[in-house]
Amino acid sequence: MKNPARILIVEDESIVAFNLQQRLSQLGYDVPHVAVSGQQSLDMVSQSRPDLVLMDIHIEGAMDGIEVASRLSEGNAVPVIYLTAYSEDSTLERARKTKPYGYLIKPFSERELHATIQMALERRAVEETLIENRRLLQQALDAASLGIMELDATTGAMTINARSATLLSHSDDQKLTLDDFLAGVDARDRDAVAAHIKATLSSLQQFSDEFRITSDQPRDRWIKIDACAVNPQRISGVLQDISERKHVETRLRRLNEELEMRVAERTNELRESLKELETFSFSVAHDLRSPIRAISGLSAVLLEEHRAQLGDDGVQLVARIAAKSTQMGNLIDALLNLSRLSQITPELTEVNLSAIAAEIIEQQMEAEPDRVAHVNIAPDLKARGDAVLVRSVLDNLLRNAWKFCARREVTRIELGREARDGQDVFFVRDNGCGFDMAMADQLFSPFRRLHSEAEFKGTGIGLSIVQRIAARHGGRVWVQAAPDEGATFYFTLSA
Repeated sequence: MKNPARILIVEDESIVAFNLQQRLSQLGYDVPHVAVSGQQSLDMVSQSRPDLVLMDIHIEGAMDGIEVASRLSEGNAVPVIYLTAYSEDSTLERARKTKPYGYLIKPFSERELHATIQMALERRAVEETLIENRRLLQQALDAASLGIMELDATTGAMTINARSATLLSHSDDQKLTLDDFLAGVDARDRDAVAAHIKATLSSLQQFSDEFRITSDQPRDRWIKIDACAVNPQRISGVLQDISERKHVETRLRRLNEELEMRVAERTNELRESLKELETFSFSVAHDLRSPIRAISGLSAVLLEEHRAQLGDDGVQLVARIAAKSTQMGNLIDALLNLSRLSQITPELTEVNLSAIAAEIIEQQMEAEPDRVAHVNIAPDLKARGDAVLVRSVLDNLLRNAWKFCARREVTRIELGREARDGQDVFFVRDNGCGFDMAMADQLFSPFRRLHSEAEFKGTGIGLSIVQRIAARHGGRVWVQAAPDEGATFYFTLSA
């Protein structure tokens, strides 16, 4: 429960003082003391710390009530209500200067007294809250190194605190005007700041600006102002030194510019290296093709015209030479196809994956009519991509699936589609030999194979092509498999 307000009565007429004390006690106030002179009232205020003083103007002693109230406002700042029979203009003027919380002319009613006291106590509570809020605000401003400024647009006068004066390199004892403030803004930013202030006054909006101030220091000093128009004649805001942040931003910008230059240089170097590598690859491939063709052709001539002289062992050796030359030719072609992918710009159209897959499987079945195969191709599988490149993806994946199912009694292959996170994911699933997922990272590297040439023939470059084509479309490819349980290759054609 809140304690009752403590009131000190200053009244030299004992009957009036006693009557007041009784009436106030009945109204619920705590009235422990009555003072009859100025000095006694000052002593009692220091000792009992009342919430309010009811002050008669004419009291005993050298000081009257107005002088006592003036002394109280300097030290203890206790709210004072005058209770007096005097209403002359001169007395009222003297009393007004002490900023009293009320002025009651005797005689007054109990209701008037009670209402005046309540209004004074409420005003004092609001003032104390305001003082505390100002203290907390100043504490926050000091912690953030913020300064305060107010502009009276009518007179052009600016009011600033000590921190703002330091930020603006302005003396505390000198008056500051808007013109003085703008004169201290660097010429590079002055017009913009002036325009912002003018626009803020006319539109009654908030504004935030960063500007440099004139300084004899080698580095620019930056100030940030955040302000708003309280009315068409007044702006209130805060100032902050942001020099360090601006200098850091400048250093970062220069570092970024240097980094971009270096990246551009390295990119150009890499582009030139790639061109040289592509030229070298084509040149080597072209130079290798001639001797490989010669070896293959000479092997065919030997087998055709000199089979008898070679004997069975010689025929087998020449046949192996011919097979290896053919394999080498295939590797050279695959390597060239892989290198060309970096030069192809995909031409995106709607591609029917189901139709392309059906053609590829039909070719495989025609090549091996005796194989028992169950192939399930989901109908109407469509995607946006380059028709030639998408065909290469399906060709490599489906031929791989067909190849690795060769030792199964029944070949099972499925082409389908799933929805994952709102994206179409296509897959090719088979019941082939599978592999250990610990080796999955090696699958998409050129010429890395998980099975020997004797087990399953191939160049080892098909999945690398699949991965690059998916990447060129903004997609990716991955796999799930287990030894002797088949494999499922997933791919997307968009990010």
